Amino acid sequence: MKVPHLPQDIPFNDDQKTWLAGFFSGLHSRLLVKQESVVHAESAPQVKSLTILYGSQTGNAESVAHDAAEKAKEYGLTATVLDMDDVDAQIFVKSSRILIVTSTYGEGEMPDNAESLWQTMSSDNAPNLEGTFFSVLALGDTSYDEFCLAGKLWDERLTELGATRVSERIDCDIDFEQPAEDWMVATLPTIADKGEDGESPTQPTNTSTKQKSKYNRKSPLLATLKHKRVLTKPNSSKEIVHYEMSLEGSGEFYKPGDALNVIPQNQPNLVEEVLDQLGYSGDERPSWNGESHSLRDIFTGYLDVRTPSKELVKALAEAASDHKLLQLLASEDTTPLNDFLWGKDILDILRYYPNVTLSLAETLSLLKPIAPRAYSISSSLNKHQDEVHLTIGSVRYQNQDREYRGTCSTWLADIVEQGDKIPCYFAPNKNFAIPEDDQAPMIMVGPGTGIAPFRAFLEEREVKAAPGDNWLIFGDRNAASDYIYQEEIESLVQKDVLTKLDLAFSRDQAEKVYVQDKMRENGAELFAWLERGGYFFVCGDAYRMAKDVDKALHQVIAQHGKLDDQGASDYVARLKKQKRYVRDVY
Repeated sequence: MKVPHLPQDIPFNDDQKTWLAGFFSGLHSRLLVKQESVVHAESAPQVKSLTILYGSQTGNAESVAHDAAEKAKEYGLTATVLDMDDVDAQIFVKSSRILIVTSTYGEGEMPDNAESLWQTMSSDNAPNLEGTFFSVLALGDTSYDEFCLAGKLWDERLTELGATRVSERIDCDIDFEQPAEDWMVATLPTIADKGEDGESPTQPTNTSTKQKSKYNRKSPLLATLKHKRVLTKPNSSKEIVHYEMSLEGSGEFYKPGDALNVIPQNQPNLVEEVLDQLGYSGDERPSWNGESHSLRDIFTGYLDVRTPSKELVKALAEAASDHKLLQLLASEDTTPLNDFLWGKDILDILRYYPNVTLSLAETLSLLKPIAPRAYSISSSLNKHQDEVHLTIGSVRYQNQDREYRGTCSTWLADIVEQGDKIPCYFAPNKNFAIPEDDQAPMIMVGPGTGIAPFRAFLEEREVKAAPGDNWLIFGDRNAASDYIYQEEIESLVQKDVLTKLDLAFSRDQAEKVYVQDKMRENGAELFAWLERGGYFFVCGDAYRMAKDVDKALHQVIAQHGKLDDQGASDYVARLKKQKRYVRDVY
């Protein structure tokens, strides 16, 4: 396009000619820019966008979601990974390709970060999803009754809303890496051919560039145990142990609120008893995972020989024609089966059927791999350079003439010695984290070993000299024997790092007092802390304590906020949405 030219004999004076020349020159420039914009828009590449939503309690689903986003590149997809708590129902309307990766929490519940979105999508006001293509990957543990229920519910609901499933849902047990990979390979090329393409975004939408550790379950970090000590007194009814491990030279880091996955070994005496019950010496070398190991080594370091899988129980019951137990296994009411299995380990089940013989290959196929145990980290890396600390209760109990021991807790307590290597890897938990605002108040409820992450929180705030108020509600059975980290806690009170401390030792008085009682007792102050932007953290037992604390929180908010039940529920929902009410429960 040529610049407009004014004729020499145009009937205007010099000032007018100058003005007109400037006008036409500016007009020409704007037309050029517009024309270039049109050409650019027409030639802009179309992007195959993919939205990956995750519901995660401990970080596994989030990690898999990022893996899927990275793999999506191989199929020409630009993936965005999103926390379910950070989106609303409109994400399903705006996205024609969606993947759901979710774990299941507690007794078949949605993970905390998925609860709000699920409530919306399961309501009558959920949007129509015709034209949306999806697939679901569910993470779970077959030892729980409601295995992968959260994933199953999402799968069913999206179909009900009109979305099209591009590949079948895969339900993963604790050994989820390979099934997750299989799901990606089956799903990504199919979903890439579905849905609508969009314009190339002005900002990169691929958020999968998350820094990833080189250590994982299959390739763990071997951390050296530097020190361990029993925190409870000899007359305590329990044993809680403090562990310190070295990270020197690993390049690993963590934040307060993260967890450490520990990969344990089975107790040697239990291994020998199971081998003897099965009629093996332990020196056999079966074909297993393409590697050569003795059966003793396989039973010690690779397979869970303590917790019976339902597949093993079913195989033994079928071989013994135990119709009563087979009925329990088939029943939708899982209570009778759980009552039968309660407290029993694999040795008990094998002894229950002494005349049943399984082949070695069948036995190996019916045992699950040893699951990593996730423990809340109880240290701040800024205070303990190149170290990670854990606070673990040793599981021990008697049943009839046998003593039972928790696999990981007593392996660490009884077998691992100072200087030994502990296979482990970190599990980031970005939701269960200290507020970014150093002035924000924190309320921390953590009885027993639930104090672990709050020791880390308080150490971090002490190192940073954060001005925010900190309130710890801690308890256990008896103060004299179970007040773990007492000197540290009282020192933090003296330093004004710990603004408020409430203790609930249940057996120190005639009427039992628990952490939720302390919440109600201090309800007015608790609500006031929330009103000024406080964060409410809970760590510990999911089945009783966390539910009792949640109930008490609703009661406190209703009473001191002068709200009805629905108003209190809405208040709590807002806290969760703002990530100001978060839980690390197990």
